[in-house]
Amino acid sequence: MLPLLVEPDTLQSSLDDPHLLILDVGARESYDAYHLPGAIHVDYNRLVGELPSTPGPLPDHLPFTQLLCDIGLQPEHRVIAYDDGDNAQACRLLWSLDLIGHRHYALLDGGLRAWLDERHPVEQTPTPAQPVRNHFHYVDNAPVADLLYILQHLDDPEVCIVDARTPEEYRGEDLRAQRGGHIPGAINLDHRRLLDPDHSLRLRPEAQLRAIVEEAGLDPEKELICHCQSHRRSALVYIALKALGFPRLKAYPGSWAEWGNNLDTPIE
Repeated sequence: MLPLLVEPDTLQSSLDDPHLLILDVGARESYDAYHLPGAIHVDYNRLVGELPSTPGPLPDHLPFTQLLCDIGLQPEHRVIAYDDGDNAQACRLLWSLDLIGHRHYALLDGGLRAWLDERHPVEQTPTPAQPVRNHFHYVDNAPVADLLYILQHLDDPEVCIVDARTPEEYRGEDLRAQRGGHIPGAINLDHRRLLDPDHSLRLRPEAQLRAIVEEAGLDPEKELICHCQSHRRSALVYIALKALGFPRLKAYPGSWAEWGNNLDTPIE
């Protein structure tokens, strides 16, 4: 079983595992230039559409449902995700797998950048997927929160909102919606702080991550709800906190794009 954060050397030694499903969530142009052996390209736009509001079968018309079928996801697959940037898009995919209860997955730490920097083998020929016609279910207690849930828990001392945007966005100086600012009580943890620019944009070592999280004031005993502008950057924070063993994690996929464009939501 691979760890949640897998190193390029470790993954290369496991490439012949028939249960691996390697997914490239980067730009198509990058994938066409070079990708990991056997990697299937995933169009990120198909990950970020409408989500169901209640547990149960995922409607067949959802782009996410069709994507899962198109990539051929099976229960026995060990999914390895990466992208060609900071791995935030790959993390959004992994969080999405949590919604359907698919727990067998890992993030290629450092993504394509680390793989190339350390001269591991690549391919140029696209890898064809093997589509399936599975039915997927949105699990009970899925790690997701909507706008109403957050409104209902703004004064809940057991719930903490984690804002993964930049400090400028958090303060309302960098305006990316009708209104700027942040959700009342939210703690700002810029996702870039978790990345090591001197180590191929891997997540920082565990001791450093714990120090950053502790400095930010995140309490592992609380329910932490991560968001950013569109739940891309916050997906990376979600996976980093999961790697640290934080047990009560959720994400708010509507993020500031929804909250900041709703004239009735409170802001600070």
